[in-house]
Amino acid sequence: MVKNKTYRLDDTFKAKARAHQFAFRENVLNDFYDEKNPQVILSPHAAQCGLIFCDTYRDLIMEKVKKSHSSPALLSNMLRSEHIPFNLFVPMEEDLEQAKLLFNKLVGGGIANICKIYIEFAGEADKSMYLNDRTSFDAYIKYTDDNNQTGAIGIEVKYTENSYPIGEKEKKDINNPNSLYRQMTLKSSYFRPDLEVSTFLKAHHLRQIWRNHLLGYSMIDRGDIQRFHHIHLYPQGNSHFHRYAIPEYESLLTPKGKESFIALTYESLFEMLGQYFTSPEQKTWIDYLGTVVKRIKLYNELITNVI
Repeated sequence: MVKNKTYRLDDTFKAKARAHQFAFRENVLNDFYDEKNPQVILSPHAAQCGLIFCDTYRDLIMEKVKKSHSSPALLSNMLRSEHIPFNLFVPMEEDLEQAKLLFNKLVGGGIANICKIYIEFAGEADKSMYLNDRTSFDAYIKYTDDNNQTGAIGIEVKYTENSYPIGEKEKKDINNPNSLYRQMTLKSSYFRPDLEVSTFLKAHHLRQIWRNHLLGYSMIDRGDIQRFHHIHLYPQGNSHFHRYAIPEYESLLTPKGKESFIALTYESLFEMLGQYFTSPEQKTWIDYLGTVVKRIKLYNELITNVI
């Protein structure tokens, strides 16, 4: 039984996720690292071996990781979301035909061929050509549609994360009447006409969703793509998004904005994965993904000791 594995500042979902990841690390990965530290960190050896990734596709994922510019936390911190896009989307590269069917289901059709799946993608040009900031997608699905035009799905992946404070440059840009934030917000027609861009100065729970949505539009505006959908992917148990941020963000959108924005839970995605990816190897991968959701639901009774 997992005891004394929670932070007093954890919300309910993060406490459950922490308990799950401690048990998974110790009981499944057999990695017993720094037991006095309540953070769920893999040992240096386990991190180097890529144990944070699904073993069925680990070699493929590690090759992708070597080419990325991700932080060291990607390989070790089990409570952050950096590793999840690799576990979710890299295996799809092995079966782009089924990936096409899945994403057609998500965006309502129109995808003829998937060109490439990127992990951590901020655009094909310098950042100054988009929002001139560090906004990027955790995963980016580039495709051609039935009319041979280029489209994309930009995906932001969350796990235990909630909101984040505003930086000085971001604050300055939002206040600037000539900033790319303001230009793209107005040109996109994604947002209610009565909405002030300054709304996002204090909306820590909405700002990253807004920026990701705008990044996709800025790619349309530049001519990189002709179609775009933004997917915000998160666990249903993360009530910060499920009950608050997502409903409020959707209330700010016009019909055009709502058409290009998709709020998607892990639970819904995993169910759909099982409909399209059906080989024995793929089933093992989907079972691995679903384990996180299933086990967190079982850990309600374990969250009793708070340090």
